[in-house]
Amino acid sequence: MEDILLTLKQYFADLLIIQYRGSKRNRALIEFLVDLIFANNLALEIKEKTVNINDSIGKQLDVVGKWVGVDRYYYKEIWTHPYLAFPNYSTIKTSDYSEFQGGFSTYSNFTENNGGFLTYKSWSSIRAKVNEIGDEYFRKLIQLKAIKNSINHTCKNIDDAIWQWSEGHVYTTWNKMEITYHYDNLYKNLIELASFKNVLLKPTGCNIILEAITS
Repeated sequence: MEDILLTLKQYFADLLIIQYRGSKRNRALIEFLVDLIFANNLALEIKEKTVNINDSIGKQLDVVGKWVGVDRYYYKEIWTHPYLAFPNYSTIKTSDYSEFQGGFSTYSNFTENNGGFLTYKSWSSIRAKVNEIGDEYFRKLIQLKAIKNSINHTCKNIDDAIWQWSEGHVYTTWNKMEITYHYDNLYKNLIELASFKNVLLKPTGCNIILEAITS
């Protein structure tokens, strides 16, 4: 028990911001407070429930997300009609256009072509609405961001990490300067959110391709 108390004193004293962490008086105060609440084992409970990705919920999970650098907000597209778009070469090559990517009118479709030029005012007013990711998905994104923050980004390390993180529902393959995430239907939403939040693993300079696994 004494060892646990010493560990907790060290742990909570080390949470002080760096300019106060070295102060003996500040550290002594934190250690005193740990002594006060240790009788009810509150310090250990706080440590286990508030800094653990797997156990934290709600607002505390938000705090854990901030520590690793990801929040639970995402934007849902709510475009109502096409706007003029200049697609890149790969989109033209595969004809993989969004329904909201439009072109110039021609004489044959001028009267019914409900398109237009996108202004900043339009973009800010209709582009998206803010949504919150629930704890289940958010926890998985935090886990993935924590991996991204700490992993050595080699092909094998990424392959192993993604397979383990997804419990076998996602795997990665490689091409020249390109990594493809293959995912089953169970992980479709999560992979799309991970892509939106920029937490998918990749070596520097590699493009990420998302590909659903079809049976």
